[in-house]
Amino acid sequence: MNVKHTVGLSLLLLPFLTNGQSSADNAPQKRVYLNSVLGVAAPGFGPLNTELKQAGFLPLSGVYFARGAGFYTIFPKVRLASIFNFSSYSGTNTEQNRSSWVRGSTAGTALGLVVRNNDRVQFIPYAGVVYSWFGARVSKLAPGSSTFTGYLAGPANQQHLGIEQFLANFGLHLSKPSLGKGSLTQKLLIGIRAGYLTPLGKPSWKTNDMPISGGPSVNPGGLYAHLIIGSSI
Repeated sequence: MNVKHTVGLSLLLLPFLTNGQSSADNAPQKRVYLNSVLGVAAPGFGPLNTELKQAGFLPLSGVYFARGAGFYTIFPKVRLASIFNFSSYSGTNTEQNRSSWVRGSTAGTALGLVVRNNDRVQFIPYAGVVYSWFGARVSKLAPGSSTFTGYLAGPANQQHLGIEQFLANFGLHLSKPSLGKGSLTQKLLIGIRAGYLTPLGKPSWKTNDMPISGGPSVNPGGLYAHLIIGSSI
């Protein structure tokens, strides 16, 4: 091949080589988003509430306000996302001189399939595993004394029940990752995340760090719907 042919071939291929280099330079890069969580949780306490009623305790509520935080990372080249989230709910149910208190927390990760990822929308179905901490304090009667020493000297009016277990997590993530054209608003995001948590095994109940045998099967996770607000970093 002579010099003229070499130069001609180079000129012919130059636009394609330049375009390929430009595409590589402009290829979407992995991005990390920090987010806060506000929403609702609807755990499944049916069998537990049945036993609480039979024992004379107040049943636990079915819906709670949830809050938390987390982050997720999008890997555009493989169309995958990794999600870490921590959330917690708590509440008190009071009726005349009886009351009950409950708190549930979850922390874990999930892997998502990035179906859509642009400036208008992110759509990511995901599945993963979380670890759950759940505890409830129930009381038949209000304390007989309103003083601290009197409370301690009185009968045991508070009983604590708790379980720790792994839950499977299935859900959908839908968000808008850019809220404007400014340098700050381009990083902001708002979205929703909804899903279902279900136990991976039977619960092991305990009270005051001591195991207790038996006990009903409950789902401290259940349905959830979260509003997420955050920013890319």
